[in-house]
Amino acid sequence: MRTSTPRTRTAVRAGALVAAASIALAASPAVASTPDSSTLVAPKKSGQVVSAWDGAFDYPGLDVAPLVGATDEHTLTIEVPGKKPEKYFKTRAATVHVDLTWEGGSTNDMDLYVYDAEGNEVASSAQGGTENESVTIPVTGPAVYTVEVANWLSAPGTAYSASATLTVTQDAPAPCKKKKGKKGKKKNKKGC
Repeated sequence: MRTSTPRTRTAVRAGALVAAASIALAASPAVASTPDSSTLVAPKKSGQVVSAWDGAFDYPGLDVAPLVGATDEHTLTIEVPGKKPEKYFKTRAATVHVDLTWEGGSTNDMDLYVYDAEGNEVASSAQGGTENESVTIPVTGPAVYTVEVANWLSAPGTAYSASATLTVTQDAPAPCKKKKGKKGKKKNKKGC
């Protein structure tokens, strides 16, 4: 009768651990971010608006976490004043910057993904050995984004903080031109 070798036993144990970790990840997803959604309303003129949230993961980070749904999601809504967003953006440019930081610095590792309302990835930052991840997305109208934080390799209980900053810059108004009226008097153009 032949018994298994130490190498075979080690491989079987490693396979069992990976399977157990996958099952545990699927059974216990991330703690929901607090709050789980936020709305940024673009300023009427130039300026910035900020929202912030935080969260934590109860499981050890593994690169398979996104595959089994063990990620934390935050819904980020961008609103624009007025009834015609296209008019708002004729004289303004906007970006939203999402920043993610976590406890433990570069000894832990999390990844950041942003998806549009249709589920298409619009930005990501997944660098190893960093202390934070960040992305900047151009904004051209109202939008709803899903910001996803994946615990790639962090100790259980590792907390993170995230923020979204919407920055709007407005073009300088065109200089006023004066017209002469019928009687030769100077007349201001409308809006000057």
